[in-house]
Amino acid sequence: MFFLAYHLHWSWSELMELDSGERRAFVRLLVEQIERENAQLESSRRR
Repeated sequence: MFFLAYHLHWSWSELMELDSGERRAFVRLLVEQIERENAQLESSRRR
């Protein structure tokens, strides 16, 4: 819950309105996005 609230700036009530499957899906999407961004940063550092 903290992960979504922190990164997406959603309130507790907004998060609680989602069912657990939706929250898991958003966490997966967010993790994928952060991993892509980290890979891009790492790639640019190597150059």
